Amino acid sequence: MFDIGFFELVLLGVVGLLVLGPERLPHAVRMTTAYIGKIRRAVSSVREEFEREVNMHEMQQRIKQQLDESGLDEAQKSLQELKQQVESTPSPWQPGNQIGGNLAGTPDDDPDTRHNPTAPENEAEPMPEPEPEPSAELNAGDEPAPDVAPKQESPKA
Repeated sequence: MFDIGFFELVLLGVVGLLVLGPERLPHAVRMTTAYIGKIRRAVSSVREEFEREVNMHEMQQRIKQQLDESGLDEAQKSLQELKQQVESTPSPWQPGNQIGGNLAGTPDDDPDTRHNPTAPENEAEPMPEPEPEPSAELNAGDEPAPDVAPKQESPKA
């Protein structure tokens, strides 16, 4: 990285010894090496992440190239065109088409009864509404209804 030789290192050591003194120099060297180690780890992690991104981009390009070579895009396009053709072709079951053109095309049209429409004389009569049941509640002085039998206690043995 840096082109530092032995003489430069000795010169840095002597200057550090003179500036910091023999008591603070070992601590300063430890802190400097710790910071250099942190910087190296950060640079290596950035480099690895960059390489991962480049490799991922290359892999995506290879996959795209292989898809282009295999013709899957062409098949997908032809299927989309076929789908559009089928959707644009009118259905024979829609009103106004050749098969169903003579038939009534109302939304509530039932294909099972199209040939025999319901007439008022053929419709079923509505069911009568059920009569409300008499309430089973008793007031304070009332006797129970005659159709309700009093409960009999079973003999205890």
